[in-house]
Amino acid sequence: MPANDSTEQLIKQIDSYLHDKHRRYAIALEGAWGSGKTRFLEKKVAPHLKNENIDLVRISMFGISSADDLYERIAMALIHLSDRSKRAQSAIGTIGSNLGRLAREMVARAGFPLNISVSMQSVVCLMLQKKHFLVFDDVERRSKEGDDLALFGAANDLVEGMGAKVLFVTNSLSSDEADSTREFDRDVREKLVWKIYRFEPSPATLAKDILAVGSRPVDDVDVSDAIVAGAEASGCVNARAMIQAEHLIHKLCDLEALRDRSVAPQNRFDALRDAVNFALLACMGEAPSRPARETSAAWPSPEALEYERNVELYGRYTDFPEIDKAFAPSGHLAKDALEQGFRSYIDRRYPNNANTLEIMKIADKLRFVYSLDDEEVDPLAKRFYEVAPKADFSIACLRDALAVYFSLSDLGYDCPFTLSEFAEFCKRAVAVNPENALERLSGPEFLLDERQENRELVSELQQCAQKQLRERASKLLPVSMEHELTGEDLASRLEEAAKWDVLALLEADPKLIVATFCGGHAEDQERLRILFVHLGRTSLGTGKTSAAIAEWVSEIKHELEESHVMTRTGNMRKRWFLDNLGELSSRLANREAAS
Repeated sequence: MPANDSTEQLIKQIDSYLHDKHRRYAIALEGAWGSGKTRFLEKKVAPHLKNENIDLVRISMFGISSADDLYERIAMALIHLSDRSKRAQSAIGTIGSNLGRLAREMVARAGFPLNISVSMQSVVCLMLQKKHFLVFDDVERRSKEGDDLALFGAANDLVEGMGAKVLFVTNSLSSDEADSTREFDRDVREKLVWKIYRFEPSPATLAKDILAVGSRPVDDVDVSDAIVAGAEASGCVNARAMIQAEHLIHKLCDLEALRDRSVAPQNRFDALRDAVNFALLACMGEAPSRPARETSAAWPSPEALEYERNVELYGRYTDFPEIDKAFAPSGHLAKDALEQGFRSYIDRRYPNNANTLEIMKIADKLRFVYSLDDEEVDPLAKRFYEVAPKADFSIACLRDALAVYFSLSDLGYDCPFTLSEFAEFCKRAVAVNPENALERLSGPEFLLDERQENRELVSELQQCAQKQLRERASKLLPVSMEHELTGEDLASRLEEAAKWDVLALLEADPKLIVATFCGGHAEDQERLRILFVHLGRTSLGTGKTSAAIAEWVSEIKHELEESHVMTRTGNMRKRWFLDNLGELSSRLANREAAS
């Protein structure tokens, strides 16, 4: 049985079969469900044969249970081709006059005279010509209660009796599985089929045929190559999955972010490749999920390497959540959301920083270190040891930098700098954007890293980011009576400070907060009030931290009780605000007591 035939080779094999005039036999095409067998026959084989004046006649065997059913489907397919040749008309016209109802209807539809008596088999025999190539699709989906012997007899008569050229299309005709050992399958395989060809299109072939067609081009990015690369990364050989993903992928190709020349062409190419990969994985039901470590095997065992690759893929997938949303059962993804998601993904994964990208590429290669020789790893190590001390890589490649550092260490390479020095390089990257750094360091890629050395360094980097943010918060506060702020401005400062260091709130003078509330307009009063409502729903610490915040809130409440608001609606909001502060004080008191 020929295996792994390319689609081009398959067409040549079919050509050879159709032009063999000496032997009467059938051929078969088998391939996995959803692999695109029918699409291949209709989109590739049929047009090719049409140029040779051969008609591909597809007959679905879905639900067929008898020989009559089979002949009826063949007749319907032939009539659909509008075959009204003089040869067929002449032959039918010589047979008789008592035609069965269905056969009569079919012959009438074909435009033949009705003075005949003929079975459905005879109709097929008369209409079938040398130019017809019968393709029996969905072989495995015929009725399980059907007469397999009669079906085989009909197929045998078509091939050996009428000399028809026949192709059987099935998921697995060559298998010995229970469902494929029914009499029809066995007899067809043993007595009629000379060759069984495997339909195993590559991801690249399917992507070119389905996804790359009609995609909006980009001047400096080869969209087609990016789509093919994404398909290859996914390993998708399921045409149905590609068709399902087609609409989203074309929307991706239409994004303005893909045409943004302020971003390096390679970065946009790589981001599109990743997005196509994610979309196809989602459509195959293989969307990256939080990986579970099934073994404690040490790096660089195959199990550990596979786990690291899964962690990396999961992290990337979660960085582009719009892909998952697009395929949610009730999801609708607006173009603006997709646009923003794509830009955000590029910013996170492919920043315009040469050293960042170089570290990423080194990490990508080392994830497959089991397939590398020392001669291939040596230049990677040398280059990393040159790039890392520059410390101008971004947070986007921080995990990659850690992975490369410890991987090379495990392999026995002599690092020219110490772990403490490497930590300082990483801290300089963190300091550029501590907010983003803390978010990334708390993400799945770092949380799922089970290597102790990594965990310790990540913890140190998290503390560095938190310190940076606390310093930022301290610059927002203190605010005192000397500051003239609107309720919106003050609320924004308090909100930002609390986000990174809740104790920074204590630097805000309660008298200023109350004075700003009482002297503000309705929107300013509401902004401040709602801020404290939200504070009550967040973590404000425990123990001494909770007690300190509780005392601060109590001071605000006392000052507000003693204050005056000039408007009726303002007094209404004051009462609400006092209630909110009271609820917050009670919650903090309970938390302190529990600790």
